[in-house]
Amino acid sequence: MKRIIGTLAAVIVALLLASPVLAAGFSLSPATVEFDVPADGSSQVEFLVYDFTGDLEISLEDIPLRVEPITVPVTAKEEGTRVVLTFYGDESLGSKIYEGKIRFLAKTGGMVAMGIKVKATVTNLVEGESPVLATPEGSQPPEETPPEQTPPEQTPPEQAPPEQAPIIGELPIVQLAGIIAGTAIVITLIVVLARRRRY
Repeated sequence: MKRIIGTLAAVIVALLLASPVLAAGFSLSPATVEFDVPADGSSQVEFLVYDFTGDLEISLEDIPLRVEPITVPVTAKEEGTRVVLTFYGDESLGSKIYEGKIRFLAKTGGMVAMGIKVKATVTNLVEGESPVLATPEGSQPPEETPPEQTPPEQTPPEQAPPEQAPIIGELPIVQLAGIIAGTAIVITLIVVLARRRRY
């Protein structure tokens, strides 16, 4: 009987330590980045990942450059895990400033637990060209306001914290429901076995 209860207790602990918990506190820094990439070269940017063990999938939003690596295995460390991304310039794009996002999707057990988007201002620099602000595809370039119509005092808006990407398919909720159901079954088995022992 003691062996059965010990085994069931181990199963409960394993269920409670399942993947949704591993990504519950996932965070990274910095929240925003701004850097230049030579059109004929590359630049590296470093991030620190906290409270996560699993794989990070990295992609870019509104930034038409190449980034490597696209998948990074991460192990939780108290001081944070260092992740270095390399961005490659593209001479065919010209000298442009891109305002977009770097998306980090946290995956555990092959499923996306959560994600974070980091705001990024990236300048693709072509030697001898002055960079211009790129407009997202399908949108019209902003109309310039004449200087006399600009209000005399404008304060820049405060930077917002990084956006949390939506949880895809609500997998953590399904897993959590499975853990709760599994725990209820194990507790029921313990009660049934304990009653049979008495009789």
